[in-house]
Amino acid sequence: MVAQPKMLLVACSGYETAQLARDINNILQTNFRLNNQVELLETVGRSEISKEIGKNYRSPLVSDYFADVEVQIDSGRNLLKDVFQGRHIILLEHLLTPNRLVSEGDTQRVSVNDHIMTIRGFLDIISTAKIETLQRTLVVPYLTYVRSHSIEKYREQGFHQYDSLRLTLKDYKRDGLDALVTIDPHSEKASQISEELGMRFHGINPFQSGRALNPYKLGLVGENGAEMRKKLRPFQNHFAQMKEKHAGHIYIVAVDDGTEKRCENFLERAFSEISYEEELYKLICYFGGDRVSYEDKKIFSKSFSQIKQHNIDPQGVYILLDDMYASGGTGNNIAKRLKEWKAFRVELWTSHAVTMPVQYAKANDRSSIDNVVCLDTVPQNPTLNIEYIQASAYLLAAELYKVHKKLASTR
Repeated sequence: MVAQPKMLLVACSGYETAQLARDINNILQTNFRLNNQVELLETVGRSEISKEIGKNYRSPLVSDYFADVEVQIDSGRNLLKDVFQGRHIILLEHLLTPNRLVSEGDTQRVSVNDHIMTIRGFLDIISTAKIETLQRTLVVPYLTYVRSHSIEKYREQGFHQYDSLRLTLKDYKRDGLDALVTIDPHSEKASQISEELGMRFHGINPFQSGRALNPYKLGLVGENGAEMRKKLRPFQNHFAQMKEKHAGHIYIVAVDDGTEKRCENFLERAFSEISYEEELYKLICYFGGDRVSYEDKKIFSKSFSQIKQHNIDPQGVYILLDDMYASGGTGNNIAKRLKEWKAFRVELWTSHAVTMPVQYAKANDRSSIDNVVCLDTVPQNPTLNIEYIQASAYLLAAELYKVHKKLASTR
C-alpha cells in the first residue's frame, strides 16, 4: 500500500496568520478527517529565541523583521530536512494586514510588500537548502496586486500602467511556487497569467450555491457534511435568511460591467424557483461606470435595466454585490442614487474589506449604505463598521482538501 503524501501547513507569520493556520488545520483534521496526513508548523519571532542560539543546522524557523524593516526568514537545515522534506508544503500568509505593526511599540505598519517578501523568503530558503518537496502551494485569503486587470483597455487610450499582477506572479513562479489558492481574486486575469506561467491557480467563489459543490469530491456526505457545506456558500446562506425576512422585496444591484456576471449567476441560484427569465432579470438593477480620471467616475443606469426610478420598490432591499470594499466610494454613489429613487434599504456585500485606517471615517458612513457585509479575508480593526461572515478558514480548507487529494491521486 502506497503511503499517503503529507501536508505541512506553514504559518509564515504570527498574529492573524497563525490563527488562520490553526483554524484550517483543525478543520482539515476534524471535518475533512485528514488526521495524520496534515501537520502545522508555526514560526517564531526574534524576541522568542535565546540570543545564545547559534546560526547553524539546529536553529529554529524564524520569521521577523530587522530594525530597518527588511524581512528576516531563516532556519537550521535540520528542521528543513526533517519537517519540509518530501511534504506538500502549504505556505499561509495574509497579504494585507491594515493594523499590524512591525513590532510592539512601533508606529510603522507591515505593508503588502513586506508580506510578499516574507513568502519569497520561505520559498528561497527551501530552494537554497535543496529541500525536495511534493508541491509548494501558497494560500492567501486576499490576493493583492489585482488592480492591474484593466491595463490593456487603458493602454489603447494611451495610458500606461505598471503590470504588478503579472510581475508578482512571475516572481512567485521563478521562486519555485507550484500552486496558489485564494478567495475571489477580482478578475480572471490572475488565473490566465498563472496558466501561462505553468502555475496552478485556485480561485474560490464565495458567492457560489450548493449546486456548485460536489459533496463526494469533498467527502462531505450525510448530516455532518450538509452542515459543513453551508459554510462553503456563505453569501447564498446569508441571502436565504434575508430573502425569508423580506419576501417579495429583495433585489440585486450590478454596480458596473465587471459585476454583471457575478450578479446574474448569484440571482439564478438564489431564485431557483423562478424559471421564466424575463421575470428573473427584472430583479437586477444594472448600473454602468466609466472612470475618466483618477477621481471622477461617471455612474449611470443602463438602458436595458428593468429597474428604474419610476418603478423602484419603496419596500425594496437592494443588495450590491462586489469583491472589494475600500472607502465605499462607488457603493455610496449608487446607494445614494437608489435612496433618491426612494429605495427602502441598500446593502453592500463584498468578499474583501481592503480599507486602510486613513479611510475608516469615510468607509463607516452609513448615510446611504445601510449595511456592509464582508468575509473575514482581511484582518480589520473592530472600529470598521462591517458585519463579518467568518468563512475564510472553511473556504480555504475545502479548497486545500481538493488540491491535496488531487496531488495524492497522482502519486
